[in-house]
Amino acid sequence: LSPLTICAAARNHEYMNFSNSIQHIPRAFDPAQGREVAEGFSDFSLEIQQLLQGVGGSSPYLKSLIEKEAVWLKAAFDHPETCLTQELKKLSNVANDALAQALRQAKCRVALWTALCDLSGIWSLEMVTQNLTEFADLSVSLALRAGLATQFERAKLPIAKDIFNPDELGIFVLAMGKMGAHELNYSSDIDLICLFDDGQFETQDFFQARSAFINATKKMTSLLSDLTAD
Repeated sequence: LSPLTICAAARNHEYMNFSNSIQHIPRAFDPAQGREVAEGFSDFSLEIQQLLQGVGGSSPYLKSLIEKEAVWLKAAFDHPETCLTQELKKLSNVANDALAQALRQAKCRVALWTALCDLSGIWSLEMVTQNLTEFADLSVSLALRAGLATQFERAKLPIAKDIFNPDELGIFVLAMGKMGAHELNYSSDIDLICLFDDGQFETQDFFQARSAFINATKKMTSLLSDLTAD
C-alpha cells in the first residue's frame, strides 16, 4: 500500500464511529452550496461528506459555521464523544477579560456540533435540548462570576478582601421556562430571575450589596447578549 492509501485507511477507521452512527442525512436545498462545504472534507468518509453537504446546502448559518470552524470540526470528528466536554472544560478556565470572546466561540461550536448530531439522528431530542441547556447554564454561571469579580475588584462588595468566593455571596439565579425544564432549543431566549440573600450582610451594608449585585447582573447580561465582532 502507498502512504496515501494507508493514511486514508487510518482516517476511515478514525471516523468510523461517527459515520456508522449516522441515521439519516438531510437533502440539500441548494446542492451547489452543499458541495462547496463538502469539498473541504474530501478526505473524510462519504457519510460525513454527504451529511455536511446536506446541512451546508440547507442552512446558510450552519454553512458559515462549518467553514469558520473547519479546523475544530475536523478534530471533533476524531473525538465525537468528548469534543463538547473538552470545549466546555476549556471555557471554564478562560480568564474573565477573555470571556466574552470565548463564550461566543463556544456557542458557535456547541450549536454546530449539536445540529450535526441532531440532523444526522445521532442524538435524540432529549440529548439536543440537554446539551443546549447545559451550555446555557455554564455560560450564565461564568458570566455572573465575572460580574461579581469585577465588583469585588472595585471594592463594591461589603466583604473582606481575603474571603471572596462567588458561590458564597448569597446571590443565585433561577432559570425559568425552557431553560428551567432543560428544554432549550437553538433559538430559545433564556428567562432568568436573580435573587440574593440579604441575611448574608449586615443591615448597614444591604444597599451597597444590592447595588453591587445589580451591577454584576448587568455585567452578566452584557457578556451573554451583546453583539460583538465574534
